[in-house]
Amino acid sequence: MPIKTYKAVEKFPILDAYLHHFSQTSMKNEVPGLLSFFFIQGQTTLPYVRLPTGDTHLDLRVHVFWIQPSRTGKSIAWNFISDIMDNAEIPYELFASGTDAGLIGSTNPIMDDKGRPTGEVEPVMGLLAGRKAINFDEGSILLTPNKHSQETVLYLQTACNPVGSGNNTLVKHMKGKTIECPSQVSLWITTYPPKGVKEYVLTKGIFQRVLLYYRHWDMDERQDVSNRRLGTFFARSEESDITKDDLYDYFLTTDKRIRDRLITLQDKASTGQYTFTHWQEESDEEKEDIVQKHMWEMFTPAPDYQTALYQASDEIYELLNKMSPAMSEIVASFTPAIENYLGIFSVHMAILDEKWVVTAEHIDLAHEILFDLFQNLISWLEDSVEVGGNKQKEAKIHDAMIVAYGGCTPHELDTHGDGWRLKNMFISEYQQKSKVSKSTAERHFKDYRGSLFDSKKAGGRVFIRKKGDKE
Repeated sequence: MPIKTYKAVEKFPILDAYLHHFSQTSMKNEVPGLLSFFFIQGQTTLPYVRLPTGDTHLDLRVHVFWIQPSRTGKSIAWNFISDIMDNAEIPYELFASGTDAGLIGSTNPIMDDKGRPTGEVEPVMGLLAGRKAINFDEGSILLTPNKHSQETVLYLQTACNPVGSGNNTLVKHMKGKTIECPSQVSLWITTYPPKGVKEYVLTKGIFQRVLLYYRHWDMDERQDVSNRRLGTFFARSEESDITKDDLYDYFLTTDKRIRDRLITLQDKASTGQYTFTHWQEESDEEKEDIVQKHMWEMFTPAPDYQTALYQASDEIYELLNKMSPAMSEIVASFTPAIENYLGIFSVHMAILDEKWVVTAEHIDLAHEILFDLFQNLISWLEDSVEVGGNKQKEAKIHDAMIVAYGGCTPHELDTHGDGWRLKNMFISEYQQKSKVSKSTAERHFKDYRGSLFDSKKAGGRVFIRKKGDKE
């Protein structure tokens, strides 16, 4: 995923600068860095924006589940993210307790003036209550197959439901008191790849509500990051025209700009004057009523918006249609979330563009990022789910590569003999015959070519030949 070439990064200097500063903290993790920008912006816009869809709505929160090996920059990334949120006045917390009381809430007895129980209780809200960003730095605990973790996953699923829908309220019945916990949290979950994670990805609904990013790091990548880190000793960070203070200001200004538009819309609809003071004095329920009342006016679609949505969807289903039926059925369960995020990210792009009309260009900017994420998810699932054990997997891939190799036209290379196949043609043939994505085909070639093929460069192109063929 060439992050720097994304049109959104090229178009919006603040996004490019954010990635620059993020990479100073968490190296070679540009994709999570990009997602973290929208993770923060989603919380920034949460009090004011709903995206209407039919007779219901979505909010602009972005939930991320990042799976990557240990010691590759996942935890330290939160240092940067939380620093931005702290200075942008966005509340956040770390996940510390997975109990019902810790997540939803509990009660405390009310005492009289002499410290004696009155028989009444007061609610104590849990971690998932209210508006905040939450970091689950050890997301593997959510993947442990026990009753406790399963309940936690269900709570998180509920917390991801659209704010203001009523479906985002967690309820806990206690003796003498029912605790209702309306959740407005954004989830940032990270974990190393624990055993059995793919089974949870396929069966737990939480993964159909988050943006799931998996990445494997090989030793070359680890060494590259080690060298970069060593190069930072006694070295000043590379300067950027847009400083971290500018990033703080961007989110604070965005909050004010969107809030002011909502207040202006409410002022026009009111019989009397409606001001920021009035907004501050509203209850949470009254604020939600105002937000939903104006969600059709807050952002409006351009005439070309719907067509761009359909075109983006066509590309997504084109990927599915090229896969094996069994795998396409597995991956299809993730498409509703991608489609939801396509609408959500298009509004994020309009916000970056400081426009109140969402256009086809905003759809295209969103689709470019989400399409790559979807391809990455497909590639991981294809590689993880297709077979059982490693030996069986290796044998299956070897057989498929030999079949694909045999379907390619042989070439003669000067001084190297004949029987050579163009690598690009081989990858296309392997992709077609094995019904896998291009990124999976390229990774299989990278991982398994050593025992099967020799390679040579000629005329700027790479050729391969099966080991043992004539020299």
